[in-house]
Amino acid sequence: MSIRLAPAHDPARSAGRHAAGRGLVTRVRVLAANDNAGAAEAAAVPGAFDPVLVEALRHFARHGLDAARLAHAEAVHAASEGNDPAAAQWIAITGMFDRRLAAAAKRDLVPA
Repeated sequence: MSIRLAPAHDPARSAGRHAAGRGLVTRVRVLAANDNAGAAEAAAVPGAFDPVLVEALRHFARHGLDAARLAHAEAVHAASEGNDPAAAQWIAITGMFDRRLAAAAKRDLVPA
């Protein structure tokens, strides 16, 4: 018994090929995203990662599902020490996990 391999017949693919041949479908140029740019170039790249998101993911990797509560605790600790930039950073990280908890922390910890 002989085995014969043949490509599957897909009418949509063949119709698409004919449509592209007739000029009905325009080709799309796909550019690869380069995510290994240097720190100086990272701000200029439109697809660069958000630094708060990166820190939130690292925090989540360390603490798991308890990450929101621990980030809120860090924000409280930084605010009690008078370190406003660190408190704002921890509130932003808390906001990546739980927006309501971050809003409550911002309302309670950061003076208006």
